[in-house]
Amino acid sequence: MVIPLFNGAPWIRQTLASVLAQTLPAREIIVVDDGSSDDSAAIVRSFPQVALYRHPGRGTHQTRQFGFARSTAAFVTFLDQDDHWHPRHLELLSTLLLDDPAAGAAVSRTLTYEDERELSFPEPCLRPERFDPWDTFPFHRIDTPSFVLIRRGALEAIGGWPARNAWSSDVQAWFQLASVAPMVRNATATAAYRVQHREATSTRWRLERAHEYFLNIRTSCEALARERGLSHPAETDLRLQQCRILGPMAQVIGAMERFDAALMRSALTQLEAELSRAAALRSETPGSARLRDRVIGTLEWYLRPTLTGSDVRQRRRLVRTLHRGQPATIRHLGRLVPFHPENAYPTSVLIGYLLEDPWQPRAWWQLLRHRGGPITRNGLGRLGRFLGRCRAGSPWLRRGCRTRIGSARGGPSGPAGSARFSAAIPARRGRWSESRRPDRDVAAGRSPGRPSR
Repeated sequence: MVIPLFNGAPWIRQTLASVLAQTLPAREIIVVDDGSSDDSAAIVRSFPQVALYRHPGRGTHQTRQFGFARSTAAFVTFLDQDDHWHPRHLELLSTLLLDDPAAGAAVSRTLTYEDERELSFPEPCLRPERFDPWDTFPFHRIDTPSFVLIRRGALEAIGGWPARNAWSSDVQAWFQLASVAPMVRNATATAAYRVQHREATSTRWRLERAHEYFLNIRTSCEALARERGLSHPAETDLRLQQCRILGPMAQVIGAMERFDAALMRSALTQLEAELSRAAALRSETPGSARLRDRVIGTLEWYLRPTLTGSDVRQRRRLVRTLHRGQPATIRHLGRLVPFHPENAYPTSVLIGYLLEDPWQPRAWWQLLRHRGGPITRNGLGRLGRFLGRCRAGSPWLRRGCRTRIGSARGGPSGPAGSARFSAAIPARRGRWSESRRPDRDVAAGRSPGRPSR
């Protein structure tokens, strides 16, 4: 197995621990340092079972190929420095490949997580199922190489890990492997993918060069479609037609990057028309719905770094672009449009945008109509917590309340009385307080259960 490493000190120890905990131990563990400036290399050296190589400044995909060239195992996997495996991950995927000698690669289902403490795998078992990336072309369902165990002969048949194009190496790898040999997937999740962090290469690309990133993937998909036609001539026209959806998607991402509402309106209109055309070509409605979900999921993946980043100004500019650039009618792309009933934007992001540009009564109405309940509950909860902090943090307020309550109920107004009534205040739930228990009333000379004047 090969692990590319670049400034991975916060995660590499946990990742290597999950590798060494495998019920089927890896024959060789190769870590390739791409020029880290933190102490991640020192952490790796603390594991005597791991071979560490340096290959600085070449990028993740060149690093994978460098590590593959120095491996000898019959099965190869590429684990990212921040991902995690269940202890039975290698055992189950190896069993799939041993049971099916024709399969070129085995894939596991996956989980996503942010913190290891929140990660919980289901009970794993061996449940093989058919898997072919070409079923969803030009989209694929493998987020990272960490989920895949590849037969060495299949990877050598495509020339090793594709390293010439850093933008789309993984896309090329999955479709080329599926053209060489069939793939199989285990239906239970044994690998976990860490939700984006700003150090991840794909996150930086989406924040800084999203349009160029997607255009490169589009070019690679068109080349893969033509390459597929050489071995499957009957599919040539179909695969090129499937690539047509990437054109308007590239325009949407370009409009996101430039914050251009006019370009966004034109791009979303073309994308709506392309989805309608694709739906008309499919005889089954569920197939068209799956295509729509893949398109929206891909665009949301490009949106996510900006919407969840720390730059509030950029986030609000993006929401404004999408809101003002939406077409007159939205049929397929409602989840991408702010204030639509199906959208998945955080409420705080939408409220922040409206507070910056408040003269939009229709947007306010849509927000309150679809999210009014949660907003009200959160607002009341925050108000209650704020008042509680005010009372807890203001000695004069607590002292004044104790004195007035003690005087009103006929109790002593001195320090002892204040302490007595302050102890009763937190437990109060209605008209009666803890101090109005019958035994205390009798001891104080009052009628049980009756308030004093």
